[in-house]
Amino acid sequence: GVDIISPLGTPLVAVESGTIGAMRVSTLGGITIWLYGDSGDNYYYAHLNDWAEGLYVGQHVAMGQLVGYVGKTGNAQYTVPHLHWEYHPDGGDAVNPTPLARELCG
Repeated sequence: GVDIISPLGTPLVAVESGTIGAMRVSTLGGITIWLYGDSGDNYYYAHLNDWAEGLYVGQHVAMGQLVGYVGKTGNAQYTVPHLHWEYHPDGGDAVNPTPLARELCG
């Protein structure tokens, strides 16, 4: 995955349409989300400040829908606010998400 530095509270959106597969709080990732994309690709969002209001596991979200906010929770509590973002093609192992991020952000 990659760490994307951004101001605290920056809105985070679903990178593609899919289902919220997990919402957890842990000492490592802090407030996290797993998004299971309709394409079969999975995405992990970590160190969030909070989830979007009303978000729940099993919810289908549209591409671009608000899912949370940049934070520094978990083991990132003493760092700058950022999103730790992972891309898992076909639900497999994580690969470098930078090319996908460049493609999506233009």
